[in-house]
Amino acid sequence: MRDVGKRLLQLIPILFVITFLSFAMMHLAGSDAVEQKMLNTGETASAETVDRARAELGLNLPFPIQYGRWLKGLVHGDMGVSYVSGKAVMPLFFSKLPATLLLTLLSVLLTVFISVPLGILSAVYQNRGIDLLIRILSFIGNSMPNFFTALVLMYLLAIIHPIFPVISGDLSLRSAALPSITLAIAMSAKYIRQMRAVVLKELHQPYVTGATARGVRFSTILFHSVLKASLVTIFTLLAMSIGSLLGGTAIVESIFMWDGVGKMAADAIRMRDYPVIQAYVMWMAVIYVLVNLAADLLNRLLDPRIRLGEEA
Repeated sequence: MRDVGKRLLQLIPILFVITFLSFAMMHLAGSDAVEQKMLNTGETASAETVDRARAELGLNLPFPIQYGRWLKGLVHGDMGVSYVSGKAVMPLFFSKLPATLLLTLLSVLLTVFISVPLGILSAVYQNRGIDLLIRILSFIGNSMPNFFTALVLMYLLAIIHPIFPVISGDLSLRSAALPSITLAIAMSAKYIRQMRAVVLKELHQPYVTGATARGVRFSTILFHSVLKASLVTIFTLLAMSIGSLLGGTAIVESIFMWDGVGKMAADAIRMRDYPVIQAYVMWMAVIYVLVNLAADLLNRLLDPRIRLGEEA
């Protein structure tokens, strides 16, 4: 518990530094929400109108004052108002969160169901036909960028064979299928290789040789010993992926018009909507720290060697 409290306290300076740097980079970008809105809509306005709009948003103030106002509001639970929609940022952000949470859950489940069995199968039948086939498929999946995979799936499963909708219009499993499969293909291609390497390493450990010599069945060794020892690595990899997924995958969400955090962030960056961007940066920082902390705690439960090392 002491380590948990220490890690949570470390979150405060991390958030301060990250938000300050992101705010500074946005300030140095050279354009603001007023200019970007007029550029996107093709509007023309006088210099007085532009200056008045910038003054209403506080964009005419020096950078330290802008950041100080935002930080003061954050302490009081107020993350400001969107420059584009005029809505409060906090409710707007939480309205997009359920879509990202659903996409994260489905993608992780699909990744586990695909990568763990195929990784074990590839390791058990090392250098045989099934192993070579799985490695080739994982190499192809790892080589394809997400946007290409999304377009191929959309063409095959939504246009040629209209099984799923082209545009994800609601929070249903059918609408979430294509973006979830897209993300799972990319992650599974990486995790199959990692799972294969970890299982191969464990299969060459002395305890496996000893158990085999004592007549223990190979399936018992594989599922009760080897797989359990491999879980630490798998959970660590999944923790990193969950962090990125909870942050939203802007490309996939934008292609399928999935109304999640990633699409919100992409739209905010394009429109120079600084309060929404800052909320997204805060979310990403908090998520990565908390997910990594949860992964460390879970590893201690799964691997007694870590607990014994800390006690020693």
